[in-house]
Amino acid sequence: MITLVFVELVQAMLPLAVITVIGVLVGRVADGGPVALPLAALSVLLLAQQLLAPLRSAVHFSVTRRVDGEVRTRAMEAACRPAGIAALEDPTTVDLLTLAGGNIDRHWYATPGGAAAAFVALGGRYLQVAAAALILARVSIPVAVGLLAVVVPCFVLSRRWAGRRIRAYRDTHGMGRASRYTSGMANTPAYAKETRMFGLLGWLLDRFGGQWDEIAETRFAASRVAVRRIVILLAAVAPLVAVAFVVVGRAALDGDPDARGLAVALQAALLVVAILDPRSDEIYQLDFGLAAHDALVQIETTIGGPGGGSDGSRGRDAAGLPSREIRFSGVRFSYGSDERVLEGLDLAIPAGSSLAVVGMNGAGKTTLVKLLAGLYEPEAGSITVDGIPLGELDLASWRRQLGVIFQDFVRYELPASNNVAFGGLHRAGDVAALDRAAARTGVADVVGSLPRGWDTPLARHYTGGADLSGGQWQRVALARALFAVEAGARVLVLDEPTANLDVRAEAGLFEEFLGLTTGLTTILISHRFSTVRQADRICVLDRGQIVEQGTHDDLVAAGGRYAQLFLLQAARFRG
Repeated sequence: MITLVFVELVQAMLPLAVITVIGVLVGRVADGGPVALPLAALSVLLLAQQLLAPLRSAVHFSVTRRVDGEVRTRAMEAACRPAGIAALEDPTTVDLLTLAGGNIDRHWYATPGGAAAAFVALGGRYLQVAAAALILARVSIPVAVGLLAVVVPCFVLSRRWAGRRIRAYRDTHGMGRASRYTSGMANTPAYAKETRMFGLLGWLLDRFGGQWDEIAETRFAASRVAVRRIVILLAAVAPLVAVAFVVVGRAALDGDPDARGLAVALQAALLVVAILDPRSDEIYQLDFGLAAHDALVQIETTIGGPGGGSDGSRGRDAAGLPSREIRFSGVRFSYGSDERVLEGLDLAIPAGSSLAVVGMNGAGKTTLVKLLAGLYEPEAGSITVDGIPLGELDLASWRRQLGVIFQDFVRYELPASNNVAFGGLHRAGDVAALDRAAARTGVADVVGSLPRGWDTPLARHYTGGADLSGGQWQRVALARALFAVEAGARVLVLDEPTANLDVRAEAGLFEEFLGLTTGLTTILISHRFSTVRQADRICVLDRGQIVEQGTHDDLVAAGGRYAQLFLLQAARFRG
């Protein structure tokens, strides 16, 4: 920024030096004096202007890149600071995050970094106008004052009208996100097979066209109004500027100013008026960049600041927990709707035991896991670990005690090693632990067959990358959970991570896992009642409550809901 200030200061002063030297040159020519020195000085100044241009561009780019990197980092930190993830599901927050950081990738010149560079450049232009007005005042104070009286209010008005573009951009930001999703459906591999299979291209083009037309009309309408007003304003100003030139010209005919003064005055007047040049993009950069910065500040003061909830980093250390039990007491929760997912849930999980939670889809099984991980907070009731409320624990420390694989686990487009080592990042360099986790989940042969082994990116669109089948991906995710155990996790949670496996393979895998994790607190989530019979205890979750619990044999003998659903599902496979 210091370098940029210096460069812009020189950039602003060079034209003033040029017009001064031109004035001297014109005076020497008029008087018949020597012109070699002013010509040499003019050549040096013009050469300096040419050399300064690429330097200015390079410094602008450097400032833009560094500021935008800082903004992106701050936006990521703010988004990750809340302990839970509820804020990231709010459409307003999504739009703010996109505005604060996403625009950097598409229009680097209209970002906070572009605004920082434009702010300095605009300051240089203001300084240039002020200096030019002073030079002009030495020739004609009335003309200098008159031009400033016209130019300054016009500049302020044009700035205000140009602000309509920013408001229109903000108003359509949600629509822009929807249109980007639609276009992504046409060119993203994850969607490609179905968009082609079902012949969706025409539908996608029509949908995108309608969305884009609505966005463009809203934004362009605001721009049209602003441009129309600015053009009318400039058309009204032009005669006043012409009058100023006429006044200076007539004064020159009367001998005051002389030829030198006339040359300087006319060029200085042009510099004063140049601030109204509609082609200048500093205002555009500043307005759009500040809009992104305002979005960042709003994020930091809401979800990422004091008003955004605790980040869970100031509680008690959770190392070694649980040693006795995890307990849910009267827990109620809903995802912002009237229908509760969990309704007065009571559940105790003794440390070192294996628990299976079964229930039909939508019963609240995954929600239970998210609450246990502190990703959401219950609306009522409590979750305690060895009698300590979850909210009083350091959540980062508590999450290190958990090895969780969610039903919708993430497929990281990163090397295979990262996909497993993310279970315990502080042990990422332990290749032996990676190999053990891979061997225990049956993915060692898969890693061995990859082009670069553990270093192979698991995405085909990367150079040297490879993709995996659905079953292989699930085993990689399971290896990530076991690596968390290798890294010290004491609670293993498997949330239906075997959807791509058949019932027998799933049952065998669960049984194998229970053998591998003896002594750990293990929670198995499934909607398949026949695959979890080896668990120490089975709980049946229905409509947000535990309706039955016990061993497999006890529940079957009781003839209740578990027995009915177990026999119903088993009959499907016997047939």
